[in-house]
Amino acid sequence: MTSRMTSHMTTRGIMQSLQSTAFASVLGMACFSETCAHATTVTVGSVADATLISDPDGFQYALGMAYQIYSGRVGDQGLGTLRRGLIRFDVSTIPPGAVVTSVQLKLYMSATQGGTHNISLHRALQSWGEGASFAFGGGGAPAQTNDATWVNRFFPGQPWTTPGGVYDPTASATKSVGGIAWYAWTTSTRLVADVQGWISHTIPNDGWFVIGNETILQSVKRFDSRNSTVNNPQLIITYTPPPANPADVNNDGFVNGVDLAIVLGAWGSANAQADIDDNGTVDGVDLASVLASW
Repeated sequence: MTSRMTSHMTTRGIMQSLQSTAFASVLGMACFSETCAHATTVTVGSVADATLISDPDGFQYALGMAYQIYSGRVGDQGLGTLRRGLIRFDVSTIPPGAVVTSVQLKLYMSATQGGTHNISLHRALQSWGEGASFAFGGGGAPAQTNDATWVNRFFPGQPWTTPGGVYDPTASATKSVGGIAWYAWTTSTRLVADVQGWISHTIPNDGWFVIGNETILQSVKRFDSRNSTVNNPQLIITYTPPPANPADVNNDGFVNGVDLAIVLGAWGSANAQADIDDNGTVDGVDLASVLASW
């Protein structure tokens, strides 16, 4: 009886010691995604851009394939009409589950009628198109199929809910723009939230409106578009990749009995798949990692 009790206590003590050692080792190698994952920065170009052109006579002009987009109010020669830019980026190369930490939009302002004015990014709330219309100036050309115009988000038959486009009234970012130069709309809470939502598919990726000063005549600013031969729009995104759980030995998305069986089956060996902590031996640390992540 005494021998059996001693044997049981010894076995129990060994197991407790193994568990404590393994758990302590797991805690020692634990890594939280915010602090241990390597941040990744990517730069993506725009995949669509356009300019909405107001017209007092109701004609629908567009700049789908133009080399520039425009924002603000033109002068008397253009009847003081408005220009609103649109721009959209493809962020599908960033994996779902990534955490966006920084966003910067860079645009090259290539012509101005003078003055320094705020240019704001507003998240578009409806989808829109980019047709084949082209003109060298900001007056636009007759709208073509799928062009975004002041009236239609897809010309000729899909109108905006409100003429002039539908967008979040609160700016995601604002930049003071003066002379010809590159300008960067840098990280803000709303700018990050926009891109995070597009990546996570919690909000549609309809891009941003580029809204200028719509009160003062000759406040319009011209920015080079994706169709320009130089100085194309850039969206710079820094993100933390989604965590990859090393305890998911067979990489099927779950930590379960399959992973446990692989670790136990390779016990004491140098099996690279089952050696979760890469110490050269499949042992209690690897087992504890699987159990802790079950």
